[in-house]
Formats: sequence, structure tokens, C-alpha cells
Amino acid sequence: MEKRRLERIKSVLARRQPDLTLIADHVNNSRNLSAIIRSCEAVGIMEVHWVHSEPQKEFVAHSVSLGAEKWVKLTYHQDIKQLILGLKQKGYSIYAAHVGENTVSYRTVDYTVPCAIIVGAERDGVSPEAMSLADKHIHIPMMGMTQSLNVSVAAAVILFEAQRQREAKGYYQQMRLSPETYREILREWTNYQADEVFSPEDSLVLTTPSPTPTNPTGHPPDGF
Repeated sequence: MEKRRLERIKSVLARRQPDLTLIADHVNNSRNLSAIIRSCEAVGIMEVHWVHSEPQKEFVAHSVSLGAEKWVKLTYHQDIKQLILGLKQKGYSIYAAHVGENTVSYRTVDYTVPCAIIVGAERDGVSPEAMSLADKHIHIPMMGMTQSLNVSVAAAVILFEAQRQREAKGYYQQMRLSPETYREILREWTNYQADEVFSPEDSLVLTTPSPTPTNPTGHPPDGF
């Protein structure tokens, strides 16, 4: 592997956000899901949760992803209630994107706490069960005749607000991963043993204190 390529991988890994995730609630259009994964990768998300009811269904990446699925873990779920309750137990706030009443602007919620953003399928939106479990319902203010955005576009808009808030807090300037997680993913991404590509500079980065956000429940952020 070229040194420049290796340094690029390390730089990207150093900015990963282990306590920010997205739940795709029955988003079964491969083009939309691929575009969502691409946006997630761009803001440093490590894992996307894909909820669907077909146990044999597999994700086939669309070319629109530009290979982003190689760098983001896609986890399959059939039971969204179990998924959300599990995240809440780990201290995550749950924000469901929704067009309708009793919602707040997506800009008004705090994405610097451990949180999961839920987006739903084009036709049906976020499922009623997920809506009932969410901590907040958020919307993107619309000033035109159309009342909603394509799900992948809506996800990108919200994700980059999360990035803006986290960047302002310095979350992308300091390592957020544990040394063990860093080494594990570095090995996966490079196909090398971690010790072969791990440098003294990496040790220095990994021992630098990083921000430790907590959500209102007081729980620390979850790891990868």
C-alpha cells in the first residue's frame, strides 16, 4: 500500500464518530440507501442500521454510493423496537425525521450527544412504532410548494447539521476511538496486521484526550 494512501486512511479513521449513527427504517430502494450510506461516510459515521422485514434480503450497492459501503458497517435488523431500546440503553438520543405536526426544526436539536437519526421509506416514512419510541420528531423547514425531500437528500441535510455542530465542538480534531477499535478497523481497511502499519505517531494521537459528550441521561457515548 502506498504511504499516501495509508496516511489518508489513518486521517479518515481519526475523524470517525462512534456515537453518531443513522437508522434506515425500511428504506429498500438501493439507490436511496446507497446515497444515504455515502452521506453517512462523508460525516464520519461508522455504522448504519438498516431495518427491513425480509430476512433474506441483501443490500446491493448502487453506483451512486461511490464505494462508501466499504468504509461503513451496515447492520441488518428486523425488529426496530429492539434496536431503538438497545441504543437508548447505551445512552443514545433518538431523533426521527418526520413531515407532520408536533415536530421541531432539525437545526434545534443537539447532535453532539450520542444520537441516532431515523429516516423512513419514501412512501410510508418512519414507522409508527419507531415514532413512538423517538425522543424527538424533527423536520426540515420547506419554503416551496413541495412538502418533503427525497429520503437520501433529507438524510444528508440532517447529517451535515450534525457534522457542523460536532465540528464546532472539536469532535473531528481529536481521536474519538479507543486504541483497540482504531487498530481493529485499521487492520480491516488495510488488509494488514495493525502492527505493520501502526506508527509511533498513532500512539501519540490515541493517547490524546478527546471530548467525552454525554446525553441528558448522563450515559457516556458508545463505542463501535
